[in-house]
Amino acid sequence: MKKVIIASALLAVPVWFVLRGEPPVPEVLDNDIFSHQQQMLALQNQLKADPNQAELWFQLGHGYLNQQEFQSALTCFDYAVRLNPTPTANQLSAKATALYYLNKQHMTDEVTTLLDAALAQDANNLTALTLIASDHYISLRYAQAVEVWTQLLESSNPELDRESVIHALNQAKQML
Repeated sequence: MKKVIIASALLAVPVWFVLRGEPPVPEVLDNDIFSHQQQMLALQNQLKADPNQAELWFQLGHGYLNQQEFQSALTCFDYAVRLNPTPTANQLSAKATALYYLNKQHMTDEVTTLLDAALAQDANNLTALTLIASDHYISLRYAQAVEVWTQLLESSNPELDRESVIHALNQAKQML
């Protein structure tokens, strides 16, 4: 019996090496994942081919906004607004955001007008309300900031970063 076990073990090891095959090779990802610069370049190339695409201007504006290039973002959002017969609340609030930061975080008449128009279309517009709440907070109007952040939390917007809003809300409440 002992010889059978030893013989089985001696035969099993070489058979295992032959049958195990090659380990799986991780798949190399396609070029579907672009860097931010590649995405910006792709949007610019698409706009060169057809400059009348409001959605592409809107996306490009967000790219510039993320890079804190507020003048370029404003130009893109302005094109997006002008290309739409009826600008969307998101387009209006994005343009207001670019203007707000371009004007060193000051709520100008034009910014207010754009935000009012956005909120007239969508009373719970995430971008507009976030900008308004943030402006209240940095301007030491904590009660108004709490009110707007509470409105955001009560909206059922799935894109809302609830954790961040709750954190900001609690900070504002502490300042009251």
